[in-house]
Amino acid sequence: MEKSVNSSSLRSKLSPILDDVQFNRDNYIIERNGRPAAVIVPVNIYENWKQSRQRFFELVEEVQAANKDADPDEVMELVLEAQQAVRVDKPSQSTSQKQR
Repeated sequence: MEKSVNSSSLRSKLSPILDDVQFNRDNYIIERNGRPAAVIVPVNIYENWKQSRQRFFELVEEVQAANKDADPDEVMELVLEAQQAVRVDKPSQSTSQKQR
């Protein structure tokens, strides 16, 4: 479950918040001046994010190495074509939310 807490009350609620995150798998959005400032998530969520991020950057490096001699304009054109193809095949999030 996703919950919110403001930064001024975080200190007094930290122990129960950590219990919720660790044992109930809850996520907390920490707000400052009514705006999201940080998130507290279970460790496995954080570890998965780190692994996904690392894999993403490895893939970027592989693509860059494989295309080091490619014309930058051609690469950009291919990227834009792929982006448009994905957008056509995948309905927008707001459309899918309206259908619920």
